[in-house]
Amino acid sequence: MYIDFHCHCNSNAPEDIANFVKTYAENDMIGCLSGGLRYGAHDYVPNEETLAIAKKHPNQLRALARIDLWDSPIDTDIIYRYADMGFSGFKFIYPYYEYDHDLYMPVYEAVEKTGLPTLFHTGNFRPSVADIKYKRPVLRNMDPINLDRIARSFQKLNIVAAHLGTTFWRTQAAELAKLHANLYCDLAGNGSWQMLSAEEIYEYFKSAYPGSGDTKHFRKLIFGSDAYTSTTAPMINGKANYLMKLKRIGLPEDIIDTIMGGTVAKWLNI
Repeated sequence: MYIDFHCHCNSNAPEDIANFVKTYAENDMIGCLSGGLRYGAHDYVPNEETLAIAKKHPNQLRALARIDLWDSPIDTDIIYRYADMGFSGFKFIYPYYEYDHDLYMPVYEAVEKTGLPTLFHTGNFRPSVADIKYKRPVLRNMDPINLDRIARSFQKLNIVAAHLGTTFWRTQAAELAKLHANLYCDLAGNGSWQMLSAEEIYEYFKSAYPGSGDTKHFRKLIFGSDAYTSTTAPMINGKANYLMKLKRIGLPEDIIDTIMGGTVAKWLNI
């Protein structure tokens, strides 16, 4: 069984959900769906509805709650409530301030107490009319370096830097993953799993010290596709691309299994 920790619930149309579940079943894949509001200029399926969809298909789906990091304090009771409802983790994207702003630290402290993992969008984000409205430093707010304080402060919190920082901060994201025991990366999006060669991935995650094991840092990668309930092609192509490149690097099967679902399975008690 594979696990896709990075997919989106952007459609609740019955035919889309049925096709998504069918495709993931055919690929022996569990998908961790994130919905929620305020993804820049657009919204996805609300958190509660995303969870309801996941609960209807427990063999194939889990739900991540999207927490809106905005310009005022967040009542952390929502974190515990979402955990009690059955969400399997939390998604963060498009914050008003940098991810490590003082305003958001109580949120991460609460998430750490739940034992659930987190997925942070890092790197590129397309311009939209929301940028004109809010006039925020969008990319700087989602720079992977903003995860350093969080990883240090909450060392039992499992953190995934989505997209390996994209082309802006790939080296930075990989170095952070190698530095912090609780920080991981995915290659979600065809700009990462398709454009990055096996040789480039190897260079990002190889050990810097002779004799310390050239493959140990690859355990900090996890599978994420950036698929949507409206289109499953990124999962199908991403799965094939990951497996091809990980094998080309020459990773042992146990590390490939860890990347493709083993790590997340432990987080989700699967």
